[in-house]
Amino acid sequence: MDKPRQNILLFSIEDLNDWIEPLGGHPDAITPNLSRLAKRAVVFTQAYSPAPACSPARTAALFGQNPWETGVYANQHKWHHHYPRGKRLSLVGRMRDAGFATHGLGKVFHVNKPQFDYEDWDSFPQSNSELFPPISKLAKTGKFGPSIDFGPVPDGDDQYDDMNTSAMIERMTPDSLGQFWALGLYRPHLPFVVPQRFFDMFPDTVANPPGLGQNSFDPEAQAPQAGLSAAGKSYANSRAQFRRIVSRTGEYQDFLKAYLASVAYADHLLGRVLDHMDATGLWETTTLILWSDHGYQLGEKLAFHKFTLWERALRVPLMIAGPDIEPAHSDEPVSLIDIAPTVLALTGQPKAEQFSGQDLTPILLGKKEPMRGFAGSVWTQDAKDGLAQTALTTRTRSHRYIFYWDGSEELYDHRVDPFEHHNLLLDGGNDPEIQRLREMFLAMLPEDMAEPAN
Repeated sequence: MDKPRQNILLFSIEDLNDWIEPLGGHPDAITPNLSRLAKRAVVFTQAYSPAPACSPARTAALFGQNPWETGVYANQHKWHHHYPRGKRLSLVGRMRDAGFATHGLGKVFHVNKPQFDYEDWDSFPQSNSELFPPISKLAKTGKFGPSIDFGPVPDGDDQYDDMNTSAMIERMTPDSLGQFWALGLYRPHLPFVVPQRFFDMFPDTVANPPGLGQNSFDPEAQAPQAGLSAAGKSYANSRAQFRRIVSRTGEYQDFLKAYLASVAYADHLLGRVLDHMDATGLWETTTLILWSDHGYQLGEKLAFHKFTLWERALRVPLMIAGPDIEPAHSDEPVSLIDIAPTVLALTGQPKAEQFSGQDLTPILLGKKEPMRGFAGSVWTQDAKDGLAQTALTTRTRSHRYIFYWDGSEELYDHRVDPFEHHNLLLDGGNDPEIQRLREMFLAMLPEDMAEPAN
């Protein structure tokens, strides 16, 4: 087999929502390196996660299939529950079969060491991300696990993400060819704990989340959940204790600032990789795919997690830069399941029959070709009676539609309602145009799943 004459860098950032500067998200976000990458990349402004949780989203992205195809719907479900180990069925394994040397660091798959598939990788040194003594007043209440914390630590010591970034940079030598590198940053995943200098970048008071739905955060406010069914509210309220305590401790602003500081920290690490690629000329041979596995909500609709089907939990950064890719912005709705077939196409391989995503190379090359036109996502939570509560959503350029397990629905027109405050099906259910849209979206959902649970 001839050695490939190019490299692929798959760069993932955990829990990174659309607050970054290239997506126009939060007015106080500081992400100069994501902006720097955007100037040489195709930026997909409407990229969406197939599921708002680590395991289903990463399984979908790396195996090129939706959760309703993989059977991996939540974090307790693992990729190896559906795919056999050792068969190289993931994007990584297929790249190794194609002659690429595969090297990973950090959080790429959502796995623990016993579930790791060494057949996919030529190398993947593994270590666990660090935990810290409680910092915030909220963490010191003892009502949450050690990962639910936020605040600064002193400058100086390298953290988990620093060390993995340094090790990957050492591997990316100027003469590299036929390399598939995968670097997964853990921040801005909780705990939002990063060195003090990243907190110092921000004012004492940062702006509220765009689309918060209230002038100042109030955990008991009703307006942010207006228009939601009982099912929608159950998704938003699954961490209601957190919002009440963060309000009681007076740390809501600290929480926002800690997330922004963690995003700035991740951006800084991306900058180190970009500096190295600039200095070594690796841009001539390397395609970089930057993505996040899902977004994160920080009080919108009173939710403090990623486990919902609204825009802030599902919209993710996706940028692709490399040789022959002209910088551009695309508002085509795309999904993380599109990454795997795109990488195969970029490296001259035929599409794997397993992959249900679409090849994005026509967009990367500036060609006008019809695309899927929507992105679908799913989330499942466990009810108190032990039954799974599953909801589905479809996002087009202009609208989002959500179908819940109890038959309740939401429809938002993003052209006039970008923060999804006005559910069109709440007071316009008899409008013929709204009903036409509803039927169109129902037809996009996975077969046999758009029916209320008994």
